[in-house]
Amino acid sequence: MRLSGWFCSFLMIPITGLMVSWTPNVMASDRYVFEHEFVLGTSLQIQVDADSSEAADAAESRVLAEIQRLEKIYSRYDALSELSQWQASGAQAKPVSKELLQVLVACDRWQRLSHGAFNPAVELASRVWKLAEQNGHLPEPEELARTAERIRQPQWTCDEATGTATRLASGPLTLDGIAKGTILDRAAQVALDGFPEVRGIIVNIGGDIRIAGEAVSPVQITDPFHDDLNAKPLCSIYAHNQGIATSGGYRRGFQIAGTLHSHIIDPRTAQPVDQFASVTVVAGDAETADALATTFHVLPANECFALATTIPGIEFLLVTNEGEQIASPGWEELQRPRLYRLAEATQASSPKASPFVDAGSGLLELEVNFELSQPTGAQYRRPYLAIWLEDPDGFPVRTALLWITTKQPGPRWHRDLLRWYRNDRTRKLADQRDLIGVISDATRGPGKYKAVFDGKDDAGKPLKPGKYTLYLEVAREHGTYQLISHPLELGAEPIAAVNLKSNVEIKSATVEYRQPVTSGGESQKQ
Repeated sequence: MRLSGWFCSFLMIPITGLMVSWTPNVMASDRYVFEHEFVLGTSLQIQVDADSSEAADAAESRVLAEIQRLEKIYSRYDALSELSQWQASGAQAKPVSKELLQVLVACDRWQRLSHGAFNPAVELASRVWKLAEQNGHLPEPEELARTAERIRQPQWTCDEATGTATRLASGPLTLDGIAKGTILDRAAQVALDGFPEVRGIIVNIGGDIRIAGEAVSPVQITDPFHDDLNAKPLCSIYAHNQGIATSGGYRRGFQIAGTLHSHIIDPRTAQPVDQFASVTVVAGDAETADALATTFHVLPANECFALATTIPGIEFLLVTNEGEQIASPGWEELQRPRLYRLAEATQASSPKASPFVDAGSGLLELEVNFELSQPTGAQYRRPYLAIWLEDPDGFPVRTALLWITTKQPGPRWHRDLLRWYRNDRTRKLADQRDLIGVISDATRGPGKYKAVFDGKDDAGKPLKPGKYTLYLEVAREHGTYQLISHPLELGAEPIAAVNLKSNVEIKSATVEYRQPVTSGGESQKQ
């Protein structure tokens, strides 16, 4: 997808830690968006500000090649990675790549600064809890104490003069708490080095982000209490030449005896930590943001503040399990930098419409839960999907989800969503607003998902009480075309969950009209 316009790229003047400005020669560049799946076990988005599609394609290729190269160094899942091979080498000084040596040295530094709250040997504790999950009972306190003692032992020594590292212990290590940030920094840099036609780049791997060059972008921070795909973000910040990392225990963990224990573990105790629902850190580079997001999840809030003051340019947002937001002093400026207040007022394209109702507005929410089927066959392609509401005249009043292929030169295949595309053309004639690129997201694979309508139309105005039709449309290359429709009468009264008719693409679907869910997970009362 190409996003044109001056909003994509700027040169720099300092404004309270964020650098933004305009310059004429940058305005000629466009933003190209590339989507990939199964990169480092998650999704990858690359946004490139470049003078041509050829330059953007070349930048994409360099980013992918660098990620693949570094994965072969840092992966703990690949037995042939350099990390795995070095761990198995025994207690002897072994030459290692400069990339591995630099990360090991960085880990030593973070372990010292955090007084042990950051430690790659925490993988020992993770394996204890994984085994406990398999066995169905909690680890014994004595076992956790022994594990914590093993974690505290020196794990390696590095000799930067000779480029060697010596393994001192036999337990497993993980660089997951820092290596993704390292990879983001390096991948962004190789896309820019020596290529002046590439003005800026944004690399997003599973929600951890590196913004480099002249690119400036608003970044939405996920609300840990809402798992809706179109959920309203907790907040948005603006970033430039920075790394952003968010860590949370709300998506993964160890299910033992009916209780979910966080996958985030304090290396000092070998115990899962659950004080924060999420931690977001903004730093001058992604490696620092990644390491601090890991560390802050373990430390109490006052120690997070203390550690942040020792490192220039650190801002953070801590969200407790009770929903309290604890922010660093400069966080508010990231949300509303002064120059961007002018930029927002003059920006040609509208910001993404909020998919959630504000507390106290009195509007109900329409929740759609659905599961994409797992087809058989080698030619499986991820489906294009749209979920939207139409009024009695067949006018599309609100699109909740739109999953399309967005690789440059654009979303060519959204026309396969026959009804949505036809009716959306009519809508665009009426309100002159293109939803593609505003609410579109990458296509997704088989699994369970949720979308929420907030009682407003695509322009943000409350929907009038009355009759509507909900549509779920799916088109899949080498697959089938499916359309589900369900009539609804929306007003002041809730509607209990209703099962929709399934098909070969949508295994199951339900729709419910209910009170809005607050950030704490409870329904609001009118």
